[in-house]
Amino acid sequence: MANIINTDVNQFPSLTWNHLSINRTHLDTSVETGIAFECSELCDGFCAEQQPFDRISDDVSGLETGLGKAFDAQFDAVLSAAAVPVQVFTVRKGSKGCRPVVLRFTASGATAAVADVVIKAEKDSDSTFIFDFESSAEVTGSCGYRVRVLAEENASVKVVAVNLLGKKLLHFSSIGSRTADNAHVEVIELQLGGGTVFSGDMQNLSGVRSSFSGQVGYMTDGERSLDINYVARQTGRETDSRMNVDGVVMDSAKKTWRGTIDFVRGCEGAKGDEQENVLLLSPDVANKTLPVILCDEEDVDGRHGASVGRLGQSLLFYMESRGIDEQSAKKMMVKAKIASVCRFIPESSLVERITAFVEEAFDR
Repeated sequence: MANIINTDVNQFPSLTWNHLSINRTHLDTSVETGIAFECSELCDGFCAEQQPFDRISDDVSGLETGLGKAFDAQFDAVLSAAAVPVQVFTVRKGSKGCRPVVLRFTASGATAAVADVVIKAEKDSDSTFIFDFESSAEVTGSCGYRVRVLAEENASVKVVAVNLLGKKLLHFSSIGSRTADNAHVEVIELQLGGGTVFSGDMQNLSGVRSSFSGQVGYMTDGERSLDINYVARQTGRETDSRMNVDGVVMDSAKKTWRGTIDFVRGCEGAKGDEQENVLLLSPDVANKTLPVILCDEEDVDGRHGASVGRLGQSLLFYMESRGIDEQSAKKMMVKAKIASVCRFIPESSLVERITAFVEEAFDR
């Protein structure tokens, strides 16, 4: 059926052993309607319009996003079947100093909705877009979105994505960008809610000296699952990509993170750095971490790594000797992880809600 998304997603660019079950995952969900965002007032220099997906320009329609080409094809079919328009934001040439555009979605009832957003940042512009998802604990169903960013010469775009959904919801997000000469894209992502979560991020650094930076934080508890795929495809000369991931896995939760820096032939002078730091707070969690560098160019500088650890007994003893019990110690560590990402979010009220969400997770 055309309103079904049923495909492998988060395909790893360079396949490894199948028995590790890390090469890909599978997304199966239905879609009934489009997401109704509550959008903040736009500044001068910003333009917003809705367009049918089949009228989107070729430079946008051909842009692959993080969940993969198969997902993008099925997502387009879903948009057509459910008559969901594409929300296109254009940031005019030279627009700077504007307040963030906030797109807030509150799920209710039995949700089965999607959103498709295109951000066109014209030359010398500077913009920030915040995607804010929340729901009560009782809401069921699924909700997801795709964001495609085209950053023209010297443009700067920040995308903030925050998931504060209830545990009964399936959630997916797929982000893709293409950067022209000296353009910069930044992605700040917090995956804190949802029962089953899929997150994909594909950065195409094609312009000379274009760059990408990313900060990702997550908290996965209970029996929830989180699957993340990050790819920086660097084709332009002297491009620079940097990704830092901080997260916590608790109880009997499952988490997979794939991180790939792809140095394509011709990207002389390119640099890339990806790091994940994971804190495991239970012996029953399932954590998979795979940082990889693919290199088809000699003159590059690539770094990657991962740190996976637990709360040591010596640290717990130290805290308990000062009146901090084990549960409080765990809460402190989780809050510190999330706070390290929150400092990049330019919206104080949203940061307060994030802090309250983390507090509530430990009180349940």
